[in-house]
Amino acid sequence: MDNKLFNRTYEDLINRRKRLLSGKINCIPWGLPRFEEESPGIEQGKSYLMSASSKIGKSQITNWLFVFNPIRQIIDEGLDIKLKIFYFSLEMTSGELMRSIFSNILYLKEGVRVSPKDLRSTKKDAPISSEILELIQKYKPYFDKIEEIITFHDSVRHPTGISKVLENYANENGTVYTKKVKTEVGEIDAFDHYEANNPDEYVMCIIDHIGLIDTQKFHGHQLSLRESISLLSSNYLVKLRNRYNYIPVVIQQQAAASESIDHGKARQNRPTLDGLGDNKTTQRDFNVIMALYSPFRYGVQQYFNYDVTFFKDNIRFLEILGGREGGAGTICPLYFDGAVNYFKELPKPHDEENLRRVYRKIENIRKK
Repeated sequence: MDNKLFNRTYEDLINRRKRLLSGKINCIPWGLPRFEEESPGIEQGKSYLMSASSKIGKSQITNWLFVFNPIRQIIDEGLDIKLKIFYFSLEMTSGELMRSIFSNILYLKEGVRVSPKDLRSTKKDAPISSEILELIQKYKPYFDKIEEIITFHDSVRHPTGISKVLENYANENGTVYTKKVKTEVGEIDAFDHYEANNPDEYVMCIIDHIGLIDTQKFHGHQLSLRESISLLSSNYLVKLRNRYNYIPVVIQQQAAASESIDHGKARQNRPTLDGLGDNKTTQRDFNVIMALYSPFRYGVQQYFNYDVTFFKDNIRFLEILGGREGGAGTICPLYFDGAVNYFKELPKPHDEENLRRVYRKIENIRKK
């Protein structure tokens, strides 16, 4: 064994132990206490894939878990890490995403429930109130901090362009060390390891969603969509994770065929690894594969002992479909308010007292 590799790996174990003993963290908690018993949170050097059928909320759960929740912990709870997010928004504009953040922050901070559609003053004779605009201004320092953390990219859409953005950041914020390797054509300098200037920095690359990337030429060959997805996932994202300790986060839609009637009879249209759209081989590239499911959409009346007939569209289930360290089949029931991009882990199905509080909240919203 390479002694240098042994020493670096062993030293990392010691440092991670010291961090916990000194009150620091080795991952960003999800904010879902029971779910964290199986999956503690976002780790450096791990990759995450989120899947769901169309219009279920895969972008919203991704934003909640990987954008809103980490930023809230940093700003409100003083989480002692540096966070940088490169957000490749292939489906929505950066303005749409920022309006979603406005809605979420106003709800969390002020209890004001106003959707992005309401913010745009789209309803006749219902312009957004000056009070809401003043609240947004009140939290401008909060939004300024968010813009420091997130770099939006809605024009970089092909695999090599995405990779270059992250490679450039790595080179500007750390040092690549090489080693001599003998090959058939002679001795070359090959990658050995990377040292970040700030080892506590969490660098995320969010791609929403991978089926919308542009195809490109590679080594003179025009790639298909499937081939372009493989280039991005199996080549570039794996390298970014393994070399630089970065955190690729990819949204991948379930194939339309997985929502067929026959499929629904067998699985109630739950997302599956086999149902990944455009390129199923991506599942081999990620440390953790998660999915979001809405039983109400498919007429399921009860799911894991929750009354879907009452919750209707206000319930989702987050599931670990697969992972390199186990956890497949772990289910997390979530209260969901799509208007303000809000999720919260539901009480257990037999916790009647706490469930009644959730019921009352939903009933009050539906009365308005």
